[in-house]
Amino acid sequence: MPRLLNLLLALLAYLCVATTALAAAPNTQQSVSSTLKTITIDQSPKYELSANNALYWVENKPAVAASLFAAGMELWQPINKALISVGWQNKPVWFRFEVQNNSNEAVNRLMEIRWINFDQIDFYQQRQTKGALVHYAGGLKLANNSHYRDSTSYLFPIQLAPHERSQILLSVSSRVNSVFLPTFIWQEQAFIDDQRDTINWYCLAFGILIALMLYNASLYIFTREDSYFSYSLYALSILIYQLGMTGIGNYYIWGDWEWLRRNGMMLGVHLSFISASFFTIQFLDLKHYSRFFFNLTCAGIGYWSLSLALLLLGIDHFLQLSLLASLLTCIAAIIITTYLWTLGNVSAKYFTIAWTALIVFTIATVLMMAGLLPYSSMTEFGQTIGFVAEMLLLSLALAERINRERLQRAQAQQQALALQLEINSEREAKILAQEQMMAAQKRTNQELEAHVSARTQELKRAMMELETVNRELAYLSVMDGLTKVSNRRHFDEVLARELYRAERSRHSIALILVDIDHFKRFNDSYGHLVGDDCLRAVATTLRDFPLRNSDLVARYGGEEFAIILPDTTEADAYIISEKIRLQIAHIEFIHNGKRIPVTASLGVAGMVPTPSFTPNQLIEAADSALYRAKDQGRNCSVAAMQMFDGVVRLG
Repeated sequence: MPRLLNLLLALLAYLCVATTALAAAPNTQQSVSSTLKTITIDQSPKYELSANNALYWVENKPAVAASLFAAGMELWQPINKALISVGWQNKPVWFRFEVQNNSNEAVNRLMEIRWINFDQIDFYQQRQTKGALVHYAGGLKLANNSHYRDSTSYLFPIQLAPHERSQILLSVSSRVNSVFLPTFIWQEQAFIDDQRDTINWYCLAFGILIALMLYNASLYIFTREDSYFSYSLYALSILIYQLGMTGIGNYYIWGDWEWLRRNGMMLGVHLSFISASFFTIQFLDLKHYSRFFFNLTCAGIGYWSLSLALLLLGIDHFLQLSLLASLLTCIAAIIITTYLWTLGNVSAKYFTIAWTALIVFTIATVLMMAGLLPYSSMTEFGQTIGFVAEMLLLSLALAERINRERLQRAQAQQQALALQLEINSEREAKILAQEQMMAAQKRTNQELEAHVSARTQELKRAMMELETVNRELAYLSVMDGLTKVSNRRHFDEVLARELYRAERSRHSIALILVDIDHFKRFNDSYGHLVGDDCLRAVATTLRDFPLRNSDLVARYGGEEFAIILPDTTEADAYIISEKIRLQIAHIEFIHNGKRIPVTASLGVAGMVPTPSFTPNQLIEAADSALYRAKDQGRNCSVAAMQMFDGVVRLG
């Protein structure tokens, strides 16, 4: 196996050097007149131009089309390759064609340049019949709507009168790609049919890539395995690269974005190698098998990341090294995976096969672009086929790894189960010895728990009784025992608190004092027990009157009651007092079968207290109003209609 690895290394290195050298090799000078072949236009729907249909000249000084049409043939060089390709050039390249219409009718044809990755391409046709110079411009620098016709290729019209011979010039500028010119001349309908078939093929290939990308992305979402994520990114990067290389992305997706028009293919190249390198590290567990190859792969990631950063910044000096860097990266991947295969890494076997399939098709594509292989369906679509085959094989490799890891987990579970059974048998012996101790301890615990529970229940009952007594005491401490309304002590506490709150909030507070009329005479006439019943009847009436929860009814003393009304003006309190007076007057107080009339006099006071105001001042105001009510004949309500020191009366 080491001998096979050394042979593979030598072969791949030779292919890398030979391909790069041939791609940049200059053409050998030959007789121009013997190499330029006129393109004869007849009724054929398609003409595929070969190298002997074109001459080229590398622009070493500024030139215009008119002067080149007039220049002699000695300026031009033949293309001694399988197709129209002159390698990498850092200057504009001019191509010269000659077309002739041998028919008796005028013809209209389309010239298609099926390689879109040129910064600038200019088409010139010199007409013999009209003497006119026809010019159309294209290229990635121009928006799609500036082209003669928006398409996945560059299209230019060729118009020829009967038996007309015409010269055509193409000026091509490319900053990063080989000057590679797959050229066709079409009848209109034949071009439409061919483009439809080509688009259908790419849609099928892209559909497979998208399906694989989405499938592995979903696996990443559910498993959080990094290799599925990097695989999905790799598939997405290949899509970007293919969309940029074929012109489909420029035509359908990003045609209005100049940066992507010019850099879409190279963006895909960089992202592909970065994501593929991450996938290699994660899928093959490279760090575990070889620290050297792990560092080498990280160095590759660093190079492609730097080149990508320069591309994003508009610095494209590194891009001319992209072919050589791409081949070196692919070769390194094959070497790494083959080495890991020899170490027994099962996943590396599938990885090597997948990368080999891609490299074979990629080398065929590069040789075609260098002019060493003819342009055909296999060389045109070969790299796309290679990518699809690679992604399918890598997906199968991921599936195989899932199955292998599942089997390993199953074996590990079986071993763990056997170990667990052995542990359980030992544990049973210990458990059997402990059960008797646990039984005795359980009985002891149960007896202790029963004793604790009994004492706890006794404590709970005692606490509940104490709580009930405390509630009753609290209730009794604020209630008047005879009338069951708040007592004087509770009244004083609530009045002080509500006055403080009203002073802080600048709200009004009102107080109503209620005095049962002629109560002393009532007691003298009917006795104190009946007087107590009268007090309870009035208290019930006050308690049942619809007051707010914040209001308070209290027995102030003897036959007097007090009502605290927070947030209430004196005027509103007066209205309430009148309603209460009427309620008292309607009390049905029966003694010995006779109704005894009960009435009351009410004094009302209300104000917005100031900080210096005291509860006694409010009580004195209400009490003064109460005395005026008595002076006015009783059974009436009187409001304190006056000003107090430090008090603002409302109402």
